[in-house]
Amino acid sequence: MGLRQYVARRAIYTIVLLFIIIAFNFFLFQVLPFVISCSSTSTYQHCFENFYLPEQPPHASLNASNYYRTLRAAISNAYGLNQPMYVRFGLYFVDMLTFNFGAHVGTAGANGPVLTTIEQKTPFTLLLLGTSTIASFVVGIGLGVVAAARRGKILDISSLAILLFLTNFPVFFLGAVLELTQIGVSGTYYAPFGAATFLKAGYLYYAGILSALFLPFLALTLISVGGVFLTQRAVMIDTVAEDYVLMARAKGLPERTVLYKHAFRNAVLPIVTAFILSLAGILAGAVITETVFAWPGLGLAIYEAVINTDFPMEQAMFLIISIMVLIATFGADVLYGFLDPRVSTG
Repeated sequence: MGLRQYVARRAIYTIVLLFIIIAFNFFLFQVLPFVISCSSTSTYQHCFENFYLPEQPPHASLNASNYYRTLRAAISNAYGLNQPMYVRFGLYFVDMLTFNFGAHVGTAGANGPVLTTIEQKTPFTLLLLGTSTIASFVVGIGLGVVAAARRGKILDISSLAILLFLTNFPVFFLGAVLELTQIGVSGTYYAPFGAATFLKAGYLYYAGILSALFLPFLALTLISVGGVFLTQRAVMIDTVAEDYVLMARAKGLPERTVLYKHAFRNAVLPIVTAFILSLAGILAGAVITETVFAWPGLGLAIYEAVINTDFPMEQAMFLIISIMVLIATFGADVLYGFLDPRVSTG
């Protein structure tokens, strides 16, 4: 089997998994909640409509009654509640493929289309998680290479102990420690995004964003760098023991050349794969951090959706996270097949 056939097969697997996830998403968020919460005397349509819009008050005026009936009819038509289950599933399937996630429900304070909320909050999540992920890989790779070259020495042992210690910290605890540290060092409290940017414009607004970003960025980086360091260190330790590395040293090449031009180049594949797969889980890992630091990204939006039973938002984020995992896994598979012919021909 050649590389093209390998990529085509992985693409088919990815598409099939996507269809399975969308189907599971339907039953998880549009069927199961109402099966559990509806009484035996209530129809699915009636329960679904009540979830979006409470039943009208018993003494409502004629105009109010007409308004309620119009809204409930619109909800019923939008979700196909007056249609058989297979028709409703078909409407839902098209909506998910076109990112028509519906409108917010619950008491989260959010209103309007779910897609609009996602578009507004995505830049904040990309800023926080993108910078912290890049920083953790840069620092972890650099320390891992140096620690492997000096295995058993003070730098290696101290780096290993400190990063293992930090990696096992819960992010909410580390966040609290960092906030207390800020108070002790500067005498000021951590100002979340809303307070840091309130009534500010121009460069002061962007300075407020950076101020609010620093602690969550630091917390995520400190927790993530340990895993990258351990992976890079283990791979480099195995690589520097290979014959071609010993030969390079026997030729009298400088140690820096041996490490970075010979050993590191051949040890980079597992790190590249780890980086790609980390991008898949980057959104799921944002929930606790953004909640602790009140960072207005998708992670905080997911938390608020769960607390307030905003199932259209939950449904949308579940699908987006799943798509990110599928894309990252497919990308890692293709990269392995391209860089290591044994994978695609095996």
